[in-house]
Amino acid sequence: MTGHQYLVGVLEKQRLTDMDLETLRNTRERIIGDLGPIRQYEPRIYYGGSYGKKTMIKESFDLDIVIYFPHTDRRPLMDMYASVHDSLSQVGYSMIEQEVALTLQLPGQFHVDVVTGQAKDEDFYYADLYNIAENSRKRTSLKMHIDDARRVKDTIKLMKLWIRRHSLEMHKFAMEQVVIRALRDKDESNLEKSFQTVLQYLKSSILNVKLVDSANSNNPIKISETQRYKIAQAADNSSSAKYWKDII
Repeated sequence: MTGHQYLVGVLEKQRLTDMDLETLRNTRERIIGDLGPIRQYEPRIYYGGSYGKKTMIKESFDLDIVIYFPHTDRRPLMDMYASVHDSLSQVGYSMIEQEVALTLQLPGQFHVDVVTGQAKDEDFYYADLYNIAENSRKRTSLKMHIDDARRVKDTIKLMKLWIRRHSLEMHKFAMEQVVIRALRDKDESNLEKSFQTVLQYLKSSILNVKLVDSANSNNPIKISETQRYKIAQAADNSSSAKYWKDII
């Protein structure tokens, strides 16, 4: 068995069942229904995160719901966020405020992040997300993130598993940007080659590379020095491992 064939088999085992996907879709529709009070502002609601990027793995998945209010909405962005928060609170959701997301505490094996933003213009490609912690705007393009990630989605899935199985701390968005950067101008038709390319990139560059949001270079992606050393060491070990079962 080639490395590519082995990795194809790994991904097959991580495929979500139709029941899993139906549960996610039903959860999304229920939450959208509970957001009835904000419909007067004519927001657009999207799948974000791994569902939108097609990078979900069965071993660990969640649901991201992105709410973009139109650029013609004259309310302060904080008020747009408050309208989302209040609508969910009124129907009884327990929520935790993250940097740019409300994490809904639901029973089951996955959680739901709800992100609020305002579109820059009528295209809805760029938007200002509401930074909850700093009460500020954070310009980015979740649609660009989705487009970029889908191009290398299988390698991203494999890297998710690699990070999880080696007990590493690396934010999913940081990992995605690493994969996208390492495989720029390359295809991932051979998973063994693309996965090894990312490992070599981590081994040689993660200690010093400055990661930024591909949609806005003013948004730095933070990885602590301790985390960088652990990631580099794990990448080095995996690059020299004899058997694929010891890598992923």
